[in-house]
Amino acid sequence: MAATRLMPTDIGSDLIELTREIVDKELRPRVDDAERAAAPEALAANPGSVDEIFPREVFRALGQAGLMSLPYPEQYGGGEQPYEVYLQVLEEIGAAWMSIAVGVSVHALTCYPVMTFGTDEQRERFLPDMLSGDWLGAYCLSEPLAGSDVASMTTRATRDGDSYVIKGRKAWISHAGHADFY
Repeated sequence: MAATRLMPTDIGSDLIELTREIVDKELRPRVDDAERAAAPEALAANPGSVDEIFPREVFRALGQAGLMSLPYPEQYGGGEQPYEVYLQVLEEIGAAWMSIAVGVSVHALTCYPVMTFGTDEQRERFLPDMLSGDWLGAYCLSEPLAGSDVASMTTRATRDGDSYVIKGRKAWISHAGHADFY
């Protein structure tokens, strides 16, 4: 049975069209060179180039267009769009540059804990910069001996007064070294 898909409103359709325009203007002209520069053999030949080739400005441009925050409330700088629109935007980005689409998805995922579990003060303090794309989030799930098997993970956070002490190791962190929050 085919999935039922909510069709976008006029605003959602406009966002999808805006995404297509940005993809054609900003992403497609760069993707081949960027992916070639990020290939393992290119990085092995020039290990210091990682910082130079990370496409931070692409994430900023998508953020400025409002495409990094679509499923989140407007009051914090989000687009307040249904997930169907957000996913269609990701599909448009991914059709041109899959690495960027995954990066946008990772970023949106990293905003979720603050939105869902943060206090009102934390939401007001952090979400505007997170959702605008000014800050880029990193996702730290996987561990060297557990992969993404949550039951096998050993990293722990222990309360220490008003803070937490985190002990453990993570691996394969999306946006590692380039993120503003983890």
